[in-house]
Amino acid sequence: MTYKLLFLDQFGSLGGGQRVLLQTLNSLDRAHYQAMVALGTHGDFRERLLNEGVPVVDLPLGHYHSGGKSLLDMVRFFFRSLYCALVLAGWVFRHRPNLLFANGPRTFICAAIAGCVTGRPVIWHLHNVLPKGVELSLVALFSRWVHAIVVCSQAVAQPLLEKKANLKPKVRLIYNPVPDLNRTSAVAVDNLRQGFGVQPEEICIGIFGRVTPFKGQRRFVQAAKLVLQQCPTTRFFLIGSPANDKIDHEYYNQLRLTAEQMGMQNSLFFIEHQRDVEKYLAMMDVVVVASKGPEALPQTLIEAMSMGKAVIAPASGGVVEILEDGKTGMFAEAGEPDKLAATMAKLITDSDLRKSLGSTAQERISRCHSREKFAEAIQSILKSCLPQEGIERVPASPETA
Repeated sequence: MTYKLLFLDQFGSLGGGQRVLLQTLNSLDRAHYQAMVALGTHGDFRERLLNEGVPVVDLPLGHYHSGGKSLLDMVRFFFRSLYCALVLAGWVFRHRPNLLFANGPRTFICAAIAGCVTGRPVIWHLHNVLPKGVELSLVALFSRWVHAIVVCSQAVAQPLLEKKANLKPKVRLIYNPVPDLNRTSAVAVDNLRQGFGVQPEEICIGIFGRVTPFKGQRRFVQAAKLVLQQCPTTRFFLIGSPANDKIDHEYYNQLRLTAEQMGMQNSLFFIEHQRDVEKYLAMMDVVVVASKGPEALPQTLIEAMSMGKAVIAPASGGVVEILEDGKTGMFAEAGEPDKLAATMAKLITDSDLRKSLGSTAQERISRCHSREKFAEAIQSILKSCLPQEGIERVPASPETA
């Protein structure tokens, strides 16, 4: 017997949450589970799913800008979610998936309503620390129709449980796993460094992820300028692209202009979003997280630590659950560029410390964030939510939801 699972995601581009969803899909026993994915936008994540033979349908969530949302934005989102729920419920009645798995907060409301209307169990997978306000209130309100809430860190669960303590029996902590990254040879790394004119003795420091104000790339650039005054041969890399969003594009253009005005053209390189991000991770000596607020559990941090890289991150959110200052990485408040710069400079001048941090981090991640543990936990929670009997496998239609 086979269970049909419908996964929902707000984005069609490949980011941290989508990488975890790929790991979730890969953890499924294909003899017992048939997966389909509904996406809110187009992008390389959608292309990858289709290339791997995963049926994809459209999810009419609408488009919303990045950053803080106004009350009008939230009202528009709420009514759009109601519409999406009705469309989704119709799709569920036609194609009869056994369970809905929502991977991200924009999909939560429509999944919960559609699950209630169609009698399907619903799982939420939360990768964000929800700020107090309308969004958190809506999530708490609609959680009554959800069977389980998977959180990737205790920091994610905390605001939700503070808002609604009786959700505790539904909350399940499953840390994100070590990603299945392609290995990059030493020769390939050397060739990549040479392509940027980086000499063997020079240090490379990078920040990865979507280029958006929350991720703190501006602070990274400011700190890099301070470091170059002391260590002029250091090379900095900003790897990522803005989403299809006006605010993000304006932010990205301003970053490039700032770097040019600071005379950093030969020291700071802007690299657009990479599908094979591991080769750039392999090139780095230090990886920085500089987010302006608490992160749930940055996937970049796990990836960098799993590759034995020294990492710097703020002591907030889920970061403190996997990073121990001075042992598996270094804490530095990104809101203070001078302190971030001082931490960078310390790692630039102390190769033994870089190696020690990277080695300890790699051991910690491989022990606590294995793909095997993640797969077991995901399949356990699926079994607890699914009905006792599945349905026969039938081809999924990729029609628009």
